[in-house]
Amino acid sequence: MNKGIPFRQRATPYAFIAPGLLLLATFFTYPLLDTFWLSLHRYNIFHPPVWVGLDNFRRAFGDELFWRVTANTLLYAAMVVPALVVVSFILALLVNATIRGIRIFRTAYYIPVVTSIVVAGIAWKWLYNSDGLINALLRGFGIAGPSWLADTRGVPAALLNFIGLEVTSGWFSEPCIALASVAMVTIWKASPYYMIIYLAGLQGIPPQLEEAARVDGAGWWRIVRHITIPSIQPYTLVVSIIATIGALRTFGEVYVMTSGGPFHRTNLLAYYIYTLGFKYLEVGYAAAVSLLLLVLILVFAIINFRVAGGDADK
Repeated sequence: MNKGIPFRQRATPYAFIAPGLLLLATFFTYPLLDTFWLSLHRYNIFHPPVWVGLDNFRRAFGDELFWRVTANTLLYAAMVVPALVVVSFILALLVNATIRGIRIFRTAYYIPVVTSIVVAGIAWKWLYNSDGLINALLRGFGIAGPSWLADTRGVPAALLNFIGLEVTSGWFSEPCIALASVAMVTIWKASPYYMIIYLAGLQGIPPQLEEAARVDGAGWWRIVRHITIPSIQPYTLVVSIIATIGALRTFGEVYVMTSGGPFHRTNLLAYYIYTLGFKYLEVGYAAAVSLLLLVLILVFAIINFRVAGGDADK
């Protein structure tokens, strides 16, 4: 069928995609293959690589700290992702409303996204300081605030203790206050980004649907529940997938604010990989843990596709 088409015309589509394929090979395929090669070796910058096969992966599965950090990462994602979905959706509803002067707020809401994580982390670290603004406000109400980034007490336990119930361990010990404090920074910084995604979905809903619902006597909440939320379900899928990937690979907040402490309670996989590779120079082991993190991200992305995609079909 292509015999009558000149070679130049047949080659044109490939010429257009060639730069993209080159960038993909340079910045994704080669690093991935190189990471896999490193994961099969014991290697640091002072000695040549030594083939160890799957020993690095066996070491990870037998490493108590690896499992501690993995549990922290999963718990962190469990806190951050639902919060981002809810908060960004609420922000999108507010920004999409026809309120006087809303354009100013649309710009203000997006400031956390364009703020450097280093600047944001330092600012929040000051706010979380024992003598910082948050504790100063709490003291104004007669409440003694915790050492937010150094407190290993569980958030549920701390709340129950605050109302007079003595709880110290068990199911109430997670998440700890330090990890929840770091998660709060991620939610603050990332929610305006996902707000833009939701805003695009809200503005794509035909106004006739809401007008017809109002004519039928539906209030604001019923419109949101039965029209808005089902209409933006594809956008919720996108937000949940991107937010999950972002939460599982969180690095900057931990690096700037806690360095994984106290007692590894805020140590997440991305920061753990960094310390293995750049602090302890265990490049091969760090590469193996990186691949395990990649597998974890792929598993959760597939789960999100299946769950949200199945709901969308219904």
